[in-house]
Amino acid sequence: MIITNIQKFSLHDGPGIRTTVFMKGCSLCCPWCSNPENLKSFIEYYIKDGKRGIYGKEYTVEEVFNEVIKDKPFYGDNGGVTFSGGEPLLQAQMLLPLLQMLKNENITTAVETSLFVPTKKLQMVIPFIDFFYVDIKIMNEEICKDIIKGNLDIYKTNLRFLSSKKKYIIRIPVIGGYTDDAENRRLVIKEIERHKDSIIRIELIKEHDLGNSKYKSLSLPVPNYSGIDDEFIVKYKKEIEAAVDIPIEFCKI
Repeated sequence: MIITNIQKFSLHDGPGIRTTVFMKGCSLCCPWCSNPENLKSFIEYYIKDGKRGIYGKEYTVEEVFNEVIKDKPFYGDNGGVTFSGGEPLLQAQMLLPLLQMLKNENITTAVETSLFVPTKKLQMVIPFIDFFYVDIKIMNEEICKDIIKGNLDIYKTNLRFLSSKKKYIIRIPVIGGYTDDAENRRLVIKEIERHKDSIIRIELIKEHDLGNSKYKSLSLPVPNYSGIDDEFIVKYKKEIEAAVDIPIEFCKI
């Protein structure tokens, strides 16, 4: 598997203290992505501060396991390993034995996913994942395909399947000019209502510029947003609360 980073002591990628494994390759191309180094499924060279570097490294399943198991004493009862990306479920065949090894060590597992993957990949790993963090981005079929290159039918199929098997956390990126319009908010809330019994909580994630230096290092255009303020996030939160009784958090990361 190709990995760009194994981040120790993560506090925002699931419960407790976690090790987050960032897997390279994504099924989408979101203009606001904060990890552009994980969009392509192959190793890339970059230039930063005049120095050349590499995004991505090939790991065997055993190598990843041996790295994350070092932190087991810090995980406690709730901590564990989170797989992020990119889209980690694209590498489900490699991910499966690693998840099984972690389960044998009683280490909790989490995945941050867009769900824009073949359903068979989700079916393969779902029994071995404790926590799912699922994005809801753009819920108009044509706009979804045009802006993020996603097939909304696949997403909806996978969300239905996941809802029948697990409870999960929804993450909504609130991006000016992309996901913030009234019609998309209405469609997002409608989808949340459809699956409300399976949703543990909702996280509203405000746009940020933390990935700008990575875009520059890859000679990619830096994202340009129309701007979202906290007042708008509060408004969106109230709209969701009017429709469903689900805890909502405002995340600035």
